[in-house]
Amino acid sequence: MIALTLPGINNLNNSLQVGDMIYAVTPFINTGAEDLQGASTTGVNQLVGILRRITVVGTTIVLDVEDNINSYIPQRDDFIMFSKYDQTDGDVNGYYAEAKFENDSKVKAELFSVGSEIIINSK
Repeated sequence: MIALTLPGINNLNNSLQVGDMIYAVTPFINTGAEDLQGASTTGVNQLVGILRRITVVGTTIVLDVEDNINSYIPQRDDFIMFSKYDQTDGDVNGYYAEAKFENDSKVKAELFSVGSEIIINSK
């Protein structure tokens, strides 16, 4: 298990949840418009593992990530990011909603309309 400690975080992204894939990338500075052909692997997303627990203590957040033999161990200045599982993994991708309507009345009632609004915002 890898514990990523993130101090000084006031609010965590609401979409982050247990089961998400955690990645890290070492940022690099390009000094100009050079040709990047043959550049080093710095700047490539590295899989850290699957998020198993989120612990929040004040403004410090600890992410417990399940690692494997090929997991990348993030360094101090790495950029940490996450992604949702793919549907091929068998889980629901992103968000979903479930609604249940009940009528407790003894009198007949009809439901005229039910609507919803869907906005894709985490593509």
